[in-house]
Amino acid sequence: MNDRLTVTTRQSWLSRLGASVKAIGFGLLLFIVAFPLLWWNEGRAVITAKALAEGAASVISVPSEQVDPRYEGQLIHTTGRAITADTLTDPDFPQVQVQALRLQRHVEMYQWRENQQTTETQNVGGSVERETTYSYTREWSSSVIDSSRFYRPAGHENPSTMPYSGLELTASSVTVGAFDLPTDLVRRLSASATLRVPDEPVTEPGTAQVPVDPTMPAAVAPRVVAGQFYIGHNPNVPQVGDVRIRYSYAPEQDVSVVAQQQGNTFVGYRSADGRRTLLMIHSGIQSAEGMFTAAQAANTQLTWLLRLGGFVLMVVGLKILLGPLGVIGDVIPFIGRLIRVGTGLIAVTLSAASALTVIAIAWIVYRPVLGAALLALAAAIFVATAIMGRNKAATDPESAPAA
Repeated sequence: MNDRLTVTTRQSWLSRLGASVKAIGFGLLLFIVAFPLLWWNEGRAVITAKALAEGAASVISVPSEQVDPRYEGQLIHTTGRAITADTLTDPDFPQVQVQALRLQRHVEMYQWRENQQTTETQNVGGSVERETTYSYTREWSSSVIDSSRFYRPAGHENPSTMPYSGLELTASSVTVGAFDLPTDLVRRLSASATLRVPDEPVTEPGTAQVPVDPTMPAAVAPRVVAGQFYIGHNPNVPQVGDVRIRYSYAPEQDVSVVAQQQGNTFVGYRSADGRRTLLMIHSGIQSAEGMFTAAQAANTQLTWLLRLGGFVLMVVGLKILLGPLGVIGDVIPFIGRLIRVGTGLIAVTLSAASALTVIAIAWIVYRPVLGAALLALAAAIFVATAIMGRNKAATDPESAPAA
């Protein structure tokens, strides 16, 4: 079967202009949405940073071997071995068992995927010819790929459902020394260790059953191949509709916790302003200082990512707003390209100015001292530059008028 198909389409200049005008509303929406996003991000960053600074200054490191009632209700840091007596069992495949903190089941199906590659050719008069090449490949995917949306679904049909879904199990009783570790903290530990399915005959699955898809070959029973379940005829030559199931788990391990002590367990610690909750767990033995430093670094990284996201939203929104100008210029393709370069520069410049203005105003609100200092510094630089330029012009002999 030829799994590549090239389709050529033509769009008139008037049609392109109409589509560009219709998109203006969407571009305006993107531009407007960026403003509250940037504002919220600055507030979030400051509130989080203050809460972390408050926590770093007040946290008390305590041993986990015993619960000291003196620290009830206080923010504590403790370390120890997270252990459990619980055995986690997959309800669909009871032979999969492990004594662990967490167990995850990962399910993948072999499916068709459609790939597209489009090239455009602009014609004098503003019309555009698009050449789109559709190619079809088969790969393992953890979610169902809807083949009904393919350009050419015939011969590339995927099953409409997965025979099994992903699964996550968490031990209900986990302790760190004398403390009980709450489930929400256990779930934050990475289940990265590989669990091999035992090489023994597969027992009858529990509640789930392999559905029969009329477009696929007859379903076959799961079997163990290379430490994982395989549903299909030949794992060396997978067919569309074949399924593989693997497992990972979080073993017993050393952990470090920062939280409020409540009895013999941990709860989130509310900051003094009540706007943030501190509740942290890391794998391995880490100091309280190290955990707060890592949290501050993560907060800074998220702040810059969201700033970049707001800026990109503004640029994209403005480019869509200015899009009709480029389409009008496309009557002569070279002129259209020049206009797009210009509108692109305008979009970037205006977006940078708008984003910086929002961030500066937010700093005045959330960081009054720093915001005022930055504005004062900017004003001082501007005035100093103007004075230096005036003095240079006054003392430059070449600029003086002739006698």
